[in-house]
Amino acid sequence: MPRTKSRDARRAELVSAAAILFAERGVANTAVSDIVKAAGVAQGTFYLYFESKDDVILAVVERLGEAMIDDAAERVGAGHSAVEKMHILAGTLSSAAARHDTAELVQLMHRPKNRVLHDRLAEDLIPRFMPLVQSIIERGVEEGVFRVSDARAAAWFVLGGLHSIELAGTAAPDLPAALAGAVELTLRALGCRGQKP
Repeated sequence: MPRTKSRDARRAELVSAAAILFAERGVANTAVSDIVKAAGVAQGTFYLYFESKDDVILAVVERLGEAMIDDAAERVGAGHSAVEKMHILAGTLSSAAARHDTAELVQLMHRPKNRVLHDRLAEDLIPRFMPLVQSIIERGVEEGVFRVSDARAAAWFVLGGLHSIELAGTAAPDLPAALAGAVELTLRALGCRGQKP
């Protein structure tokens, strides 16, 4: 008797199928029927895992966010100064938004009518970035280039500032410059003066 797939595995298949189709066809040109066909399941199966197409869009974007966090953590690993790590972090966020296979999803999530989806995503991802940003700030304090007494509070401040770039409706093409400017302000707020990466 063949084993049935676990609930998590089936959901992951649907998310993977949706991600591929969104990248190939675009979100607007992908129907739920396309996703289930690509995943090799019945239409009703989709609704066991997702209430709507918006829910699977959010799941795809969450997966992209997880990959972005992993990429950022890897890139800011050992061997870089805290200032370099801040710049690398901003570059990672910027490049994730500019990728051709994800650009439409990024733009979709930032449309005013999708604010609820965006906020659900932010509530999940921002706390997950927290340990990474806090570790960068702690490293800067150890190096003597950041002057803050509470690295955790400073990390929340930094993440709030970065998030405000999105909340301001910054267009995807303008994100690199906006993030670079935010990093410069962040470094000053952390007590860093005249440090270049």
